[in-house]
Amino acid sequence: MKFSPILNFLKKGLVTIVILAGFFGGFTYLQSTKKEVVATPPEEQVWTIQAITAVSDDISPTEQAFGTVSSGRGAQLRFGVAGEVISVSERLRNGVDVEKGEILARLDSERSALALEEVKLQLAAEKRQISQLETQLEVRTRMYERALTLFEKAVGSQAEIDASQLAVSSAANMLDQAKARQAQLKVAAKRHQKDIDDAELKAPFDGTLSAVELALGNQVNNSHLVAHLTDLSRLEVSFVAPVSIYQNINALIGSKVQLRWTSGTAASAEVSAVITRAEIIVDRSEGGGRLYAELPENAARNIPPGAFVEVLYKGQSFTDVIAVPEEALFGSDTVYVIKEGRARKRLIEVKHRSPGAVLIAGDIQDGEQIVATRLPGIGDGIRVRVAPVQNAS
Repeated sequence: MKFSPILNFLKKGLVTIVILAGFFGGFTYLQSTKKEVVATPPEEQVWTIQAITAVSDDISPTEQAFGTVSSGRGAQLRFGVAGEVISVSERLRNGVDVEKGEILARLDSERSALALEEVKLQLAAEKRQISQLETQLEVRTRMYERALTLFEKAVGSQAEIDASQLAVSSAANMLDQAKARQAQLKVAAKRHQKDIDDAELKAPFDGTLSAVELALGNQVNNSHLVAHLTDLSRLEVSFVAPVSIYQNINALIGSKVQLRWTSGTAASAEVSAVITRAEIIVDRSEGGGRLYAELPENAARNIPPGAFVEVLYKGQSFTDVIAVPEEALFGSDTVYVIKEGRARKRLIEVKHRSPGAVLIAGDIQDGEQIVATRLPGIGDGIRVRVAPVQNAS
């Protein structure tokens, strides 16, 4: 009975040992029979990109500017006098082409015509008066000369000489006054004739009418704008060229430019123009010099005055440069070429920028492929794959 606690303790310990032995035996078996997992390194990412082949060449890039087409000659048509409109031509309408000297409207000029007739009658009377006074002057001059001759022969008297001389002076004075009145009447006649002429509205040159505002019976004065006449054969567009281009203006005069009138993104009309002159005084706020290009005579129906157009022209010439799209430029001085499937960084110098394209020069050989896709995470040495070119169907 004394050994019972010890036996119980030994029994419990033995059970515990058996359980632990079974657990470790099972764990050892599982460890020895489990499959070994081999770790694989992550696969390197390959970026699919577009590429262009480098070709160095002498390039004159197309420059872009904007301007508004206007006429080199236009006139605001007004009557030269005030009056009532008594005649309006059927051709005095917007959009009508008129010829130089064509009568477009008339004012009532009857009063001016009557005044002119009255002046003409006065001129005729004054002309007769002058003829009579000239005869009188000749007679009195001869009487004076005869009195002098008689006085020298001691037949006449000094009183006769004085009287004759006074008569000559009086006749000459009357003749001078008559001639002055005649001159004034001629001026009055010209003024009345001018009023009559100004009562007719004529086209000062060949052109097209716009902003017409006149009707029969209107009372108008010389400040009333009847219409605007535009010479469509002398259209031009002005635009600003950068300083680097304007400084070679002599080479640009006479060169052609392309004008493009667009609606949205589609070109509505295109015509060629020729640079004919340049502003000699530069407005510093424009950042360059202003040039003028003249359109062909028949261009008005394609690109009318007032159209806001895109101007495309050749400015500078660059030697041994490579043209790349804007997407190929990273930062201000970096492009990437493809070497053995990896992008390699190259430092370049930007020679010129234009919409969508950049001219560069640097350590790039002809035939090398240049990355032309904008990759935010691009870096030296990343793997790239050039996407195959898809032919348009």
